[in-house]
Amino acid sequence: MKVKDPVCGMKIEKEEAAEKIEYMGKEYYFCSQECAEKFKDNPEQYAHQKNSHGHGCCH
Repeated sequence: MKVKDPVCGMKIEKEEAAEKIEYMGKEYYFCSQECAEKFKDNPEQYAHQKNSHGHGCCH
């Protein structure tokens, strides 16, 4: 199942995510440790975005 990294917008397979973080009852999946760290630093910035256009993290 494909999921979208909320930080960079990359679509990844849920099973292949580098990290999973639960925030406010929802699970978020990340393509890399770098994206997960950015999310941890400011989850509010990323958790409520509906149409992420990417932030150029690692790809």
